[in-house]
Amino acid sequence: MKRWLRTLLILLPITCLALCAATVFIVLPQLREARAADSGAVSTAVVERRNLDDVLIASGTLRPERFINLAFEVSGTVQEVNFRVGDSVRMGDVLAQLDTSQLELQLEQARQALIIQEANYANVTKPASERDIAQARAALAQAEANLASAQAAFDNQQNIITQSCANVAAAEDNFRVAQDNYNRYVAEGYQFDVDFRPDMDSPAGKALKQARDQRDAAVAACNAARRAQSSDAAVRAAEAQVAQAKAALEALLAGATEEQRAIAAAQLAQARLNLAQAERNLSKAKLIAPVDGILSAINVSVGQLVGVGGQPAFVLADTSALYVEISVDEVDVERVQVGQQARFTLIGVNSQTPLKGTVERKNTVGDAAQGVVTYGVRIKVTDRVPQLLGMTADVEIILNTRTNVLTVPTRAIRRDPSGRQYVVVQRSDGTSVEIDVQSGLSVGELTEVNGEGLREGQVVLISGTTTRNNGFFGARN
Repeated sequence: MKRWLRTLLILLPITCLALCAATVFIVLPQLREARAADSGAVSTAVVERRNLDDVLIASGTLRPERFINLAFEVSGTVQEVNFRVGDSVRMGDVLAQLDTSQLELQLEQARQALIIQEANYANVTKPASERDIAQARAALAQAEANLASAQAAFDNQQNIITQSCANVAAAEDNFRVAQDNYNRYVAEGYQFDVDFRPDMDSPAGKALKQARDQRDAAVAACNAARRAQSSDAAVRAAEAQVAQAKAALEALLAGATEEQRAIAAAQLAQARLNLAQAERNLSKAKLIAPVDGILSAINVSVGQLVGVGGQPAFVLADTSALYVEISVDEVDVERVQVGQQARFTLIGVNSQTPLKGTVERKNTVGDAAQGVVTYGVRIKVTDRVPQLLGMTADVEIILNTRTNVLTVPTRAIRRDPSGRQYVVVQRSDGTSVEIDVQSGLSVGELTEVNGEGLREGQVVLISGTTTRNNGFFGARN
């Protein structure tokens, strides 16, 4: 029994030494080979320096900055339409024009009215000259002389009438006396003589005839004098002329009143406004493109009568700025920030070069549809692009960028049970070596790596299986 224990104590250290030697000379080389070449097909890749972009992919539609409704501001008949739907226009292009014949007439009338009001204002506000005052005094003197002449003529006619009509009363009295005498003569004749016949040649008859003729002559002379008399209208007209001449002279001496100046100034200002309005109306007969853009709709034609308001004549897409509107899932929207760069391609444009843009706006209110919440993101186009509005754009928003970093295929990065990351680099002599690495940004099948001893151009092994635990002591083969 003691011999057996002695033998066991001798063999146990020897066995431990043998196992350690086997581990060093057999197991470790197997582990290295297993790490260098995993069971299954093995391929290689070259360590490269490149730029990596972490992107968010979405699609949207190319849209203009805004749509501008253009309408005529004056009524008229359309005379010209110079473009068609889809045409590109430049700022200042004449899109359409109305018939301007009536507007031109209104403009000329406004010009003439302004000339009249300018002359009136100048006449009201200028001080009276010595010549004007002298002429006004002379006009007053002439008016007074005309009044005196008219009054003298009127007074002379009144005297003639008075004198001509003064004999009528005496002639009437003489006629009545002669008539009475004749009547007495006739009555006495019938009284004393049955065969009596009145005789106008008798003294009584002759006296009556003479008195009648004298009366008729006096009445005729009076009537003639009355008919020859003019009314006092000439005197009143002369008086009015005198009053007018006096007022004109006083106005010259006093100058225009404040009210007259204000009225003249207001009339002049109104005439200027009328001219400006007429000029504006004429200019508005042309519909001008306010910005560069594309005509998306035209609602007028030659010969059509248009009014102010209502349907716009043209709809212009403002292409001074273009953007793509996309929808981003709520899971990813926090990664999108204003100012991030983006690139996109247009489905209908055959070009291998992506176009550039910038995240301009991110909506803070989501849209829910069929249980999915998305947020609108607006990409402002910064490149010059074909102006194909409405075309679908495939967009990539660059969330993160790594420039000039070492990259390997993601499958070339291996991990051991402890979490250590490494790659297996194949040497030029066919042997391989493990290099510890730290991984960074992963994009697609590539991952950024960094490790001491890892260089551009080295060849790394790629295997179909990255980890497998078996063999001695759970080593990876």
